[in-house]
Amino acid sequence: MKWSHSLHAIQFWLAKTDRAVVHTIDSHTNLATAVVVLSLCVWGIVTHHLSFAIAIIGVGAIAFTLGATLSLFVSVVLTILSVKTGHEFNATLTTALFEFVGYLLVARLGFKHRQEQNVLQKRGQTAMTHRDQVMPWHVSNDIRTSLAAVRFLLFPIRDEQNHHSVDEAMNELSRLEKLFEEMEKK
Repeated sequence: MKWSHSLHAIQFWLAKTDRAVVHTIDSHTNLATAVVVLSLCVWGIVTHHLSFAIAIIGVGAIAFTLGATLSLFVSVVLTILSVKTGHEFNATLTTALFEFVGYLLVARLGFKHRQEQNVLQKRGQTAMTHRDQVMPWHVSNDIRTSLAAVRFLLFPIRDEQNHHSVDEAMNELSRLEKLFEEMEKK
């Protein structure tokens, strides 16, 4: 029985750790992808593949504006062109592999960024559909005064039991309810 309890404790700890690790990976995936893409761009510039650095920006822009499918198609075409125009087979194949990975990663980044922007725009639109309701000063002052009166009537300072104060509190709450109903009609 005792080993069963410790086995459950270990399973619980592992599940908790798994959730934390997956959450950390999920929350840092875009950053890691951006760092890899930037590193590949720097690699392209350092190895005199300036066309790769320009192409990777283009693939990202295509993914952002036109979608991931077209961006992936352009990535495949650019990779095939890189292989076909290369002079040394081994170096070209390695270079083409690095380029293709870069194209895939930047396509993912561009597409994800566009999705996140769409989500933010939808949230903004739903927030804008509700009209701001501004309460006049005298209404808020009346509500504050009424709530203070209700509190005083329900919880008097003295220890007297008085049913009259409960009735007054109910009347004051009814008056507040009518006030809100009038505000909703406006």
